Amino acid sequence: MSITTNAAFARRRPASIPVHLVGSLPPPLHRDIRAALAWPLVHCGDAPLTAMYYEPDPRWMVDWLDNLARIPALEQVRSGASQGYDDVPYYRIRPGHELDPADLAMGRIAQTEAVFAVLDTLDTGAVPRRLQVGIPNAFDRAVFASGSPEAADEWMPALQASVMDEVAALAARWGDRVQLQLESPAVLAAYHRAAHEDWPLLTAELVQQVSGIIEAAQDARWILHLCYGDLEHEPLFTPVDLDAAVQFLNALADALAERGIPMPTVHLPVAHGSAPPSTDPAFYRALLRLRRGIHVIAGVVAEDHPVESRHALVLITDALGGPVEGIAAGCGLGRRTLAAAAANMALAARLAHGRSPLSARRTA
Repeated sequence: MSITTNAAFARRRPASIPVHLVGSLPPPLHRDIRAALAWPLVHCGDAPLTAMYYEPDPRWMVDWLDNLARIPALEQVRSGASQGYDDVPYYRIRPGHELDPADLAMGRIAQTEAVFAVLDTLDTGAVPRRLQVGIPNAFDRAVFASGSPEAADEWMPALQASVMDEVAALAARWGDRVQLQLESPAVLAAYHRAAHEDWPLLTAELVQQVSGIIEAAQDARWILHLCYGDLEHEPLFTPVDLDAAVQFLNALADALAERGIPMPTVHLPVAHGSAPPSTDPAFYRALLRLRRGIHVIAGVVAEDHPVESRHALVLITDALGGPVEGIAAGCGLGRRTLAAAAANMALAARLAHGRSPLSARRTA
């Protein structure tokens, strides 16, 4: 697929709420950067995109996990093909060894350079010039790489430093042309595992970790992608409300405000796996407590459930008291077929045109 003329994707209506590409695209698209960049433009209709996006691994960070076997300081405890959550490889740090943050980097600098080399050749004015770069959170990487939240502690100093170094380098080199998306299913999964009385302590720990990453590139444009997991298109757990998300986001907003750092726009997942998004108003009730000034991308798009998706968007908008910042699936599209991913994009575009423009944002 090629893009050669302005007419190919021109005349997108600016009044639409943007469609947000959360993450990976179906595996066939990852073989060619140009095809991957062109595909969303074809399938989002005339809805604008928040940014262009290319993710080299259709299964998020499975390639990174597999490549850890090459690090001398690590010993593989369990092999796996990552066909499910109980089939993910994990490792331990060899006695007497320490992790080097540079060894744990995901190669985002070289990957981003390669994508910009293609993006800058696309000559249509309809193509966003900003590129989204996915940043799997250090906590998530530690949990998956070590095999458990408990074992993750030993990995966290090196992984936190690795992610901070990488995002700082991305922001320093490309500035406002990159949109950094910090991606974390582990945050909401941690609340799901914890007793409710332990939530305050958990919140403090998670906020300290996530805010450290954001502060490392505090002038960058950030998206925070919360998630329920989508390995093999299955969530880690089934959500029943948005209470944990709101508790975490409010605390994060307060912590960042104290340091004079803007709060990222939040991709808030509602849809998960192949299930429809909730149409129960109680599911969204916690959003009434969300800090004003936190902008939300509604992760409500489930292509097999268009009626529920539209209803969920109405409910989330009503609970927020104003329009959302964007429309998206609950997670990336990398676990879908090309046909299913295209259907998801088409539904997102229809929903984007059915809501109010962004001019009525909530303000602090």
